[in-house]
Amino acid sequence: MSYKAIGYEDFVHLKDKALVVDVRSPEQYEKEHIPGAVNLPLDQLEEKLDQLPRDKPIVVYCGSSRCTASLKAARLLSEKGFTNIYRYVGGLADWKARSS
Repeated sequence: MSYKAIGYEDFVHLKDKALVVDVRSPEQYEKEHIPGAVNLPLDQLEEKLDQLPRDKPIVVYCGSSRCTASLKAARLLSEKGFTNIYRYVGGLADWKARSS
């Protein structure tokens, strides 16, 4: 049971093949998010595990490297038997700073 922490370069290479999950609140997601990401808030994640694919990578992210929601999400998914989990450590702030 584990996940891999990734940075921007790995995220860019992985994002088109993965389900990208924004684990912030719906309000934060609506304000801005990484294009193509789906919103699945951390507090709803466990009850919606059956909606997540087990046959493709899942990348979770939150607002920034200081935010711990993506860390908690990655750990939860790993504990629930998902095996291809990635945590985009820099989150939305890193993506915005680098993808302009």
